[in-house]
Amino acid sequence: MSRLLPTGFAVLFLVSSAGLAQAQGPRGNQDANGDGAISAQEFEDAAKARFQRMDANQDGVIDATELAAIQKRMEEFRAQRPDAGPRPGGGGGGDWSAMDADHDGKVTLAEALAASKARFAALDTDKDGKLSEAERPMRRGPPN
Repeated sequence: MSRLLPTGFAVLFLVSSAGLAQAQGPRGNQDANGDGAISAQEFEDAAKARFQRMDANQDGVIDATELAAIQKRMEEFRAQRPDAGPRPGGGGGGDWSAMDADHDGKVTLAEALAASKARFAALDTDKDGKLSEAERPMRRGPPN
């Protein structure tokens, strides 16, 4: 299981850092109010919703079992859609597991939101508190 955790956390961080996985906006992205930009609140709301979907047993943490299920779904998606391209970020483990701030092998909502907030800040290159179309990364991977 110890080899699964870095890969699983890579998957979790990838999904979170992409920041554009399914949300409720009219455009099928995180732009919930349809104004053409993603606000920090919209980004956080989507991160919370994504965490809830990923926390299959609703115990408040994403653990190795849930990460393995997420990784399996992503692999199945890639097998069905070879045009989906390579994994964003190159697929390496590296600092992906940094989401697990206390290194307990689980990611809490607070840890996921902290990573999401950091990702939003990095993407918001003009520091106006919203992500324009140009600031958003291309979305890849399966819905989770």
